[in-house]
Amino acid sequence: MYLTPDGNFILPKPSSAARRIKMGVQKHFTGSIIVGEDEGQVIEFESHTERQTALVMLARQEVVDLESQVLFQWIDQTGKARRHFFDFRISLRDGRRIVLIVKNSRQAAKPDFLAEMQCLACQVTPDVADQVSLITEKHLDPIEVHNAELIHSVRLSDPEPDAAVQKVVAGMNGAAKIQDIVTAAGFSGRGFLAVVRMIRSHQLEPVAHERIEPEVLVRRRGG
Repeated sequence: MYLTPDGNFILPKPSSAARRIKMGVQKHFTGSIIVGEDEGQVIEFESHTERQTALVMLARQEVVDLESQVLFQWIDQTGKARRHFFDFRISLRDGRRIVLIVKNSRQAAKPDFLAEMQCLACQVTPDVADQVSLITEKHLDPIEVHNAELIHSVRLSDPEPDAAVQKVVAGMNGAAKIQDIVTAAGFSGRGFLAVVRMIRSHQLEPVAHERIEPEVLVRRRGG
């Protein structure tokens, strides 16, 4: 639920997925997240790896959109017409679209599964996607996952510290520690989250590939 500046509450937009995920299934990880700006939109998932994959993709600068449960009609190895729901489809800044199949590594290694997915992938046309990718938990970088989860947690703005941090960053030359930016802005915990929001919007970037923490060096993107 999103609280507008004039004090009204707005519910997030419902999922646009072609298939709804049944929530609350015993012994099965399911859930949803809210993505995008302001009230956002619901994205549902049915595994922990799907959740992490969604957050990682949304945190990447080159990704401009993420869809879930994308329907695809195909013909299996026996000639039978079948339906498949790609877990996600991402749209990139360069115009390419990639559909993602998210599975645990044990299932993804099974020969029958691989053969089926290869048959399916060969039938994907450009109007659906330019590429098919298989993602397992082994493809996810723990540092990128940590940062993506942190970035997602600061989705909603906090105007006062956001403005103060923006002012400090505007006068930066080179790199600075996040903690130094926070101190200069005059805020503590809220200031740290405001810096993370600038990383989320790709105005700032960590100098090195490491977990986003107060001692990390950041710089203006392109600077």
